[in-house]
Parts: sequence; C-alpha cells; structure tokens
Amino acid sequence: MKFRIYLLVLALFFTFSGFSQSQPSTWVELEFSKKIIRNLKVEFNPELRMFGGFEMDSYILEGGLSYKLHKYLTLAGYYRFENEYNYREKRQIYEWEPAGRIAFDAKSGFELKRFDFQFRLRYTNGSDFDDTTDDKASFFRYRAKVDYDIKNSKLIPFASVEAFHDLIAKDVDKMRYTGGLAYSINKKNELSLFYRLQDYSETGKESMNILGIGYSLKF
Repeated sequence: MKFRIYLLVLALFFTFSGFSQSQPSTWVELEFSKKIIRNLKVEFNPELRMFGGFEMDSYILEGGLSYKLHKYLTLAGYYRFENEYNYREKRQIYEWEPAGRIAFDAKSGFELKRFDFQFRLRYTNGSDFDDTTDDKASFFRYRAKVDYDIKNSKLIPFASVEAFHDLIAKDVDKMRYTGGLAYSINKKNELSLFYRLQDYSETGKESMNILGIGYSLKF
C-alpha cells in the first residue's frame, strides 16, 4: 500500500511538471526547531532553490522565534537572508545578489476527525526575488494548509494554497499551490516530497513548476 502511494505521488509530480515549457525547478526546504522554555521555540529554516537542470537560483538562511499564546494562536517573528545568483548582461558574468527581510506570523488551526487544518497570516517587508517586486515591497501572505492522518500509516498527504497580497500595488502578486506527501520517521523527524505551482497569472509572468523535498527535525 505504501509503495503504491509513493508511485502515485511521483506520477503526479511528473504529470504536473509537464505543464511547464521548461524543466521544473527544485527546492530543498529544511526546518530545525527547539523548545527553549514552555511555549517558546527557536527555529532555523534554510532553503536551497535551483532552476531546471539543477542550476543555482538562490539560497536562504532564516531564523526566528515562535510563541504559543493560546491553543489556537501562535505568534512568530523571523529574519531572512537570501542570496540570489544573477547574470549581469553588461559585465557578462554571474554575481550573487544578497537581500534581507523580516516577517511576522499569526498562526492558528484545528483538527476535525482525521484532518488537521492550519492557517497562517504573514506580514513581510519583501517577497521572493522576481521581476514583479522591488526593495520597497510590503506583503500580506495568506496560507491555508490541510493534512490528512491515514489510519495505521506514517504517510501524511497534505495540500496548501498561499496568496501574496502586495500592500503597495494593492493586488495579488502571485499564488502558490502545493500538494505532497510527508513521512513521519519518528516524533522528531519528518521527510516530505511535494509539487508546487507558483502562479503569476495576475502579473502576466510565466508560472513556475517546482518539485521539492523537505526535512523537519525537532531537537
């Protein structure tokens, strides 16, 4: 049964990636967290992003704190450093372009039978590197995510949708649609595979197909 589910997920990945005119990008997302005191956690979330053909796009170093105020409310703050590898037409060389930004989260959620619903509102003073934003960008990011707990299985299918609301231009800059499968190795370790569509239809930019792998460790 588990083997069939893995084959289904891989088939979906390659099916969705076929919608792109180019090879899908590859993202590696890591999450490390440790409880400091009751309800307070420190987090470190590095990422590696590559274009099709595993060409370097950018890497991200993000760290912060989250505090659980209530069963249904967690607040968090993060600082993110991102370095993107860009080609300079005038000099005809590749150079790293660094940038930093902060983010503040309000998270909530609830369980319903075997479903786990999660909601996040994030404010950030910038967005990911692309041609539709600038250094003065300011965003609200709205994300809804649902997990399903399969009975007697360590496999957890999940899906999420995220909207990027540009507070300066006052419109939706892009949408992210994600679907995948997580595997709970034990209480502290989790591995996941996912497909993500980054949709820029509101701005006219070509959408991105992304295949990703994630790993989470709780110390």
